Amino acid sequence: MRITDAHTGKRVEVRPHRAGLLRVTVETGDEGNPPGLGDLRALLAGDVLARTCEGQGLQVFTELAVPDSADEQVRGLLKAADRLGIHPPAQVSARREPDGADRTTVDPPRVDLIIAGRPRRHPGPRPTASVVTGPVTREASTIGPDPLAPAPEADPLALRLVLLDHAVTAPVRLTTTALTDAAARLSRWRALVADLASAPSGPLDADLVRASFDGLNEDLDARVALRALAALQDRTDLPDGTRFETYVHLDQVLALELGRDIGRGPG
Repeated sequence: MRITDAHTGKRVEVRPHRAGLLRVTVETGDEGNPPGLGDLRALLAGDVLARTCEGQGLQVFTELAVPDSADEQVRGLLKAADRLGIHPPAQVSARREPDGADRTTVDPPRVDLIIAGRPRRHPGPRPTASVVTGPVTREASTIGPDPLAPAPEADPLALRLVLLDHAVTAPVRLTTTALTDAAARLSRWRALVADLASAPSGPLDADLVRASFDGLNEDLDARVALRALAALQDRTDLPDGTRFETYVHLDQVLALELGRDIGRGPG
């Protein structure tokens, strides 16, 4: 796994300090401000990292570091994360910043990677590699009663897909059109996967899988994997069982519930 370190701007290899276990801290929120979509995006980046690493045999321990603020806000953030298929963190800890100093609580052994939803106001020394996810803005039509659940939200995973369709540090503009188009893509993929499920099992398409994981291992870029999903729609030269197994395999990382319609009747 390689990332561009937000602190130094250099490409670095993310390696576990304890064999077989990568420790990741996701930093969200600012004191006095409620969590936003940028914080949700940081949790999504941590989820993609964990799924990618675990798919390659590396266990990941994820800690969520939040301001010393109301528990209700943290519960709201975790509820929104659950809607997006994000695995809950193994640990939640309070990040206290007295006198403007950033003093993230990190228990030994040291953290291997920090993913932050926004730059820290007083970052201080950073001995650990870090990623700052890009900001998320939105048009007025996407704003609903829950700031972490943009409307319309017929399929919450449409938001996950929109975020995955951008480089992890790039800004995202959330629009009704983007959400609608993402929901339509999910519907097409799920219908195809349900149709392919009746075919005899086949081997994975090794080239598509390799290219997808190469992308994920470079700055957590899921776009190559998403292009692979799109390509599989038209690869009628491949056995249906191979297309099905490749969809399911890539969805273990992308977590778009592509198999959700398997076994469902029409309508």
